[in-house]
Amino acid sequence: VGFQPDGIDLSGGRLYVANSGGYMYPNYENTLSVISTVTFQEERRIPVAINLNHVVADRYGQVWVLSRGNYYGHPSSLYCLSYLEGEPLIERIYTTEGNDLVTRNMALCGDSLYIIGNEFSYSTYQSVQSYAIVNTATKQVVTTNFITDGTENDIMEAYGIAVHPVSREILIGDARSHVNPGTLFCFSSQGQLLWKVRTGDIPAHIAFCYK
Repeated sequence: VGFQPDGIDLSGGRLYVANSGGYMYPNYENTLSVISTVTFQEERRIPVAINLNHVVADRYGQVWVLSRGNYYGHPSSLYCLSYLEGEPLIERIYTTEGNDLVTRNMALCGDSLYIIGNEFSYSTYQSVQSYAIVNTATKQVVTTNFITDGTENDIMEAYGIAVHPVSREILIGDARSHVNPGTLFCFSSQGQLLWKVRTGDIPAHIAFCYK
């Protein structure tokens, strides 16, 4: 695949791998590799956007992929890959206000794609955070802030996210300063804080175990 692959998911008998080229700044990779699960050979590379990272496949055969942008004039964005008569179709998704959707990580539950955004700009030295939900069936942004009780102000840097498949509780890993212990936040499906707990550094990945 491409240089520095970051994200991977499976859809329709194919693996989709996001190539970031993150250490090649400013000459990032910009492609999604498509790999057959029969031959494990790369079939094609689809140009999407620079500095790709996370990939999520939905039940409609669509593949959602995040671009980090370049931290200067090129913003982070969410893209949707589908196929039209066998050819890849790439759509860039916007917020309802028409602004770029700030993206960092995402988690799929049903038809709801939960997206945390924490975009840092070296031009302004400021971060913009957002907590959005996109409906994968309609490709519409449902909300740009699924945290409803104001406690998003307690999160310094949203980094990891997962949604419980049954309760739909939302878990967010806060990397905070990246050099001190982080925090794991748990929100109800209505976006209200239930609890939070101290973690190790940079909590990024969450898995659910079935008993």
